[in-house]
Amino acid sequence: MCVLVRKAVVALSLVALTFLSGCASLGQVYQEEPIPQDKGLVYLYRPSSFIGGGVSYDVKVGETPVTTLYNGGYYPYFSDPGEVEFWAKTESKSAVTLDVKAGETYFVKGTVGVGLLVGRPHLTVVPNETGGKEIADCKMIPDKQLSAKAE
Repeated sequence: MCVLVRKAVVALSLVALTFLSGCASLGQVYQEEPIPQDKGLVYLYRPSSFIGGGVSYDVKVGETPVTTLYNGGYYPYFSDPGEVEFWAKTESKSAVTLDVKAGETYFVKGTVGVGLLVGRPHLTVVPNETGGKEIADCKMIPDKQLSAKAE
C-alpha cells in the first residue's frame, strides 16, 4: 500500500510540474493597439483553456520567432504588407498565410490539440468579430517572452 501511495504522489507531482512549466508572466488584459500607417496588425492569441494549458509553443514568420504563445495570452504583431506565413511546431506543424494590407487588423487563433508526447499547435485565421470577442480576456505576452529553444 505504501508503494502505491508513493507512486501516486510521484505521478501527481509530475502532472503539476507539467502544468507549471507552461506558466508565464503575462502583461495587461487585451487593449486595441494603434496601427502604424505602413503596417498591418496581426493579433496572435490563445484563449485560456484547461486542455493543453501547460503547453506553449513558438509562433514564427519564416525562421524568425515572433512570440511564444501561452495559454490565455496574446501578442500584437506589426507586419509589412504582403503575404505572411505564420507557423508553429511541436510534434506537428500548423501554418496559416495572410495577405496583410496596411492599416488592416487580423486575428490568428492558436489552440492545442492532443499529441503523442506533447500537445500539437493549431493556428487558424478567424473573423475580426470572433477574434475581438475571444481575445478580450487574454493578457499580453511581453516582447522578450520567447521560449529558451528559440533564443
